[in-house]
Amino acid sequence: MYGSIEWSRLDNAAKIFPSTGGKTDTNVFRFYCELKEEVMPEFLKPALDATIDSFPGFSCVLKKGLFWYYLERANIEHEVYEETGEVCGMIYEDSSSPLFRLYYYRKRISLEIYHAMTDGAGALVFLKTIIYNYLKIARCELFGDFCEQLDVDASFTEKDSDSFSKYYKKRKHKKEPKPPKAYHIKQKLREDGMLLAIEGIASTSQVLKVAREHNASMTVFLAAALIAAIRKDMPLQCETKSVVINIPVNLRKMFPSETTRNFFGMISADYNFSERSDDFSEIINKTTDDFSRGLDKDSLSARISKLTGFEKKPFVRIAPLVLKNIVLRIARRLDDSKATTVLSNVGKVEMPPKMAEHVEMFGVLASTREMQLCVCSFEDKLQMGFTSAFNGTDIQKNFFRELTSRGIELEIRSNDDAKRKDKEGVADA
Repeated sequence: MYGSIEWSRLDNAAKIFPSTGGKTDTNVFRFYCELKEEVMPEFLKPALDATIDSFPGFSCVLKKGLFWYYLERANIEHEVYEETGEVCGMIYEDSSSPLFRLYYYRKRISLEIYHAMTDGAGALVFLKTIIYNYLKIARCELFGDFCEQLDVDASFTEKDSDSFSKYYKKRKHKKEPKPPKAYHIKQKLREDGMLLAIEGIASTSQVLKVAREHNASMTVFLAAALIAAIRKDMPLQCETKSVVINIPVNLRKMFPSETTRNFFGMISADYNFSERSDDFSEIINKTTDDFSRGLDKDSLSARISKLTGFEKKPFVRIAPLVLKNIVLRIARRLDDSKATTVLSNVGKVEMPPKMAEHVEMFGVLASTREMQLCVCSFEDKLQMGFTSAFNGTDIQKNFFRELTSRGIELEIRSNDDAKRKDKEGVADA
């Protein structure tokens, strides 16, 4: 996409998003950074401009071709906006739409980005670079000559590489076992069409301590707590169905890559309460086993090859986009039908120590047709963010009660609270 090349194909994971997105699921996710002082918007725009110079692949639009959508480099003047309160709203509307937006509100800087452009790891690198440049400009008396390297020293070509194609190899695929029949949350949708965001903020070390007491990783522990929370809201007649949690996996940790495009896989953990007990330890053990199988490198490699190999088939390549869109929408519905919800843990966020002193926390939220939980940590603050298209909040309450019942202290906040406080003139960012 750089130099004389002005366009690029979508990576394997990105291809489904333009075909399946809409107002009910925008395929947008948000990373935010809360600073320890008020944001000065006059310095945020220069910081964004400086960042785009290092990430020119983010200055593009999505075009519709005869056979596939593709990204095209565009001369876009990216702006910064004061936040409105809507979370993960529509970004991609037509072929002239920028594919990300940068917002500010009091002490918070938020990046919302369209999933066809990048995944969580790529977006986080982009936001961290914006924060880095913002602090250097806004606090030049402290950071004027500061040049500690962020984890963004890859070349333009490496950042824009398609790692799915890089790690694709032709292979015979084993027949996959039939997935369990998944339980689906049945609640009334919100009338305003906007996502409800509810966040729990906890001590990272406290949650890790409790997870280790159960001989589990943090992600396994949180997945087990989410399964237990959903079980409490499950009607008795649905207990023969399994609670199935899909977990996105950053493939860069197993398959070396510096790409800022999509490069993630999906594993799942399931639990059937008609076949197993409600005991939390048993949920932990079953979830641990599911993670171990799912994170096997050969299994992930086979999944990369299967998905990438499908798009290389001649009949797929020559099929017109209008037909591909129909097939991809059906595939998305079938895939969604196999899971109850999604838990995405993007892991630990790090900044140079000198800059970390000015950062309070990071957070992440994602669009969804139903309900999703996203998690990230910065130093000793763990953010757990639910987004939901539903009116009900029982599952979120059950989840946070699962944590507090094990001695984990929580701060709870939501975008509904923020909107109400704004009306009262006492909003707390």
